[in-house]
Amino acid sequence: MGVIVPIVLFVALVALVLTAPRIGPVLDRRRTGAIAEELTAGHGFRPSSGDGPDLAGPPFHYGSAQRLVSEVTGSLEGLPLTSVGYRCRENGSTHFYGAVLVRLPEAVESRIEVRHEPVFHSTRVLVPLSGDRLSSGDGWFDSHFEVHATDPRLVRTVLSTSGLDLLRGTPEPCSWRVEGSTLLLWRSGGWTSAASLLASVRAVSAALHAAAVSQGLVAEREPGR
Repeated sequence: MGVIVPIVLFVALVALVLTAPRIGPVLDRRRTGAIAEELTAGHGFRPSSGDGPDLAGPPFHYGSAQRLVSEVTGSLEGLPLTSVGYRCRENGSTHFYGAVLVRLPEAVESRIEVRHEPVFHSTRVLVPLSGDRLSSGDGWFDSHFEVHATDPRLVRTVLSTSGLDLLRGTPEPCSWRVEGSTLLLWRSGGWTSAASLLASVRAVSAALHAAAVSQGLVAEREPGR
């Protein structure tokens, strides 16, 4: 009996070490599936029958066994969007992200990328940059996010005081990238709820639209639109 107990404990420890890295991605995938169901049942979304959205650029171009799951399409305040879960394998581990692809009504002249976490979870993967790293001038924001862009002037407009207030109002931080009329948001592990996901889309798209209005590129939206 004195020999069996250590053996059982050792086997249990080995099993825990082998299975622990897999538990997180499995739970993330289930939560993203639940969010897709919530978006479908409560927000008028529908399961997508297409080949999946174009998740170009980091962190969606590394690893193997890449797969999209729980894809649904719908709209938020007139903005067409697709919510999807993405997983891949890299260096023996599974990585999972929640992603939202949004089609903006107006194009953004500069490529902007805001990251709240490392793009990759593997040190073996090089991180491409979307322009120079810039400062917003806000200490809190710059300590929590990295901003990269090809046009510093536009960044100062998007990350104005009002824009930062909008971005700080999201319940969960996320990374996002905009180029032309395509806005892509992502979060490692995904969001915790449909409300949090939609709040992130609302905040980022509102900050981009406010910047376009201040530049005189588009008219201000009517209330409720």
